[in-house]
Amino acid sequence: MLNARKPAKRFAVVASLSAGLLLSSAVTATADEPPSGGAEQCFPSVICAHADSGGTTPAPGASNPGGGGGGAVDPGPELCSYHDVQWACHDPQWGWFNSDQGCYFRPLDKQLPESDDAWKGHKASEGSLYSKVCPQTNGGQDGAQIEFVPNGPDGQRQKTLAELKQEAFDQVRLPAPVGRVAPGGTAVVKAPVWLWAENSVPPKPGYAESGGVSVTVTVRLTGTTWDFGGGQTAECATAGTPYDPKYGAAKSPDCGYEFKVGSGTKQNGVFSATVRTHWAADVVVTGPKPATYTIDGLKQDSEPFAVKVAEVQVLN
Repeated sequence: MLNARKPAKRFAVVASLSAGLLLSSAVTATADEPPSGGAEQCFPSVICAHADSGGTTPAPGASNPGGGGGGAVDPGPELCSYHDVQWACHDPQWGWFNSDQGCYFRPLDKQLPESDDAWKGHKASEGSLYSKVCPQTNGGQDGAQIEFVPNGPDGQRQKTLAELKQEAFDQVRLPAPVGRVAPGGTAVVKAPVWLWAENSVPPKPGYAESGGVSVTVTVRLTGTTWDFGGGQTAECATAGTPYDPKYGAAKSPDCGYEFKVGSGTKQNGVFSATVRTHWAADVVVTGPKPATYTIDGLKQDSEPFAVKVAEVQVLN
């Protein structure tokens, strides 16, 4: 018998899931006690966001800003549902949760010989052997079993919706913004300053499909936040418009700022500024259970950049 552990009080960072592996055999199992705990910590370059699973309108949540260099969009730890009880869609040891059966399935690291009874007369070309673990009401679980899982219509193992979503999200990498300011030399207190974020074009959508189900993830910029320190910030609905000398002393049409104080007292006489881009991911699922929803709260930070601001000297 395979070793099995108690339902871990942990969530793997995985994509949203409302349906598990499409398996034909029925298993009697209960899952009435959801796991608890928080998500595994994301690396600085990864975007993390929470969203409900199973429904068409996941709730937005917090995101860890990326640390520059571009981070893969990660919808964060999400839950699958079985008998109206939520469980982590993925467990690092047990595998992917099957919402139809209330059990975790993971392919065996080493498949058994076809002569083994676990194959039930099937051949390796028809499917694979999986470890199946079913969480129980009392916080324990059924002992791990070995079960044959047939391939999909295309002759390949049919991926779960959670796997497809993760695959699509992994293809989308948010660009690290680069903050630009005009005037580029020295700005002046209470004078119009133009702000724009370079490298803020949305990346190509992510796409994955298996067994007649497809997932498309498209991200779009929803705004920018500029932080100059000392409480001086600016919020813009766009990435801003690059300045051109032909604009003269006009204000930016969509992303400008006027500094309240100069940077003379700061280290090296400059503000250490950053710009954060905000993104939303539109998810489209096609197949037997189509769904369309948006995950908000994705963010990416720039590297710090210097902004010099001078005080206006008034001569009597």
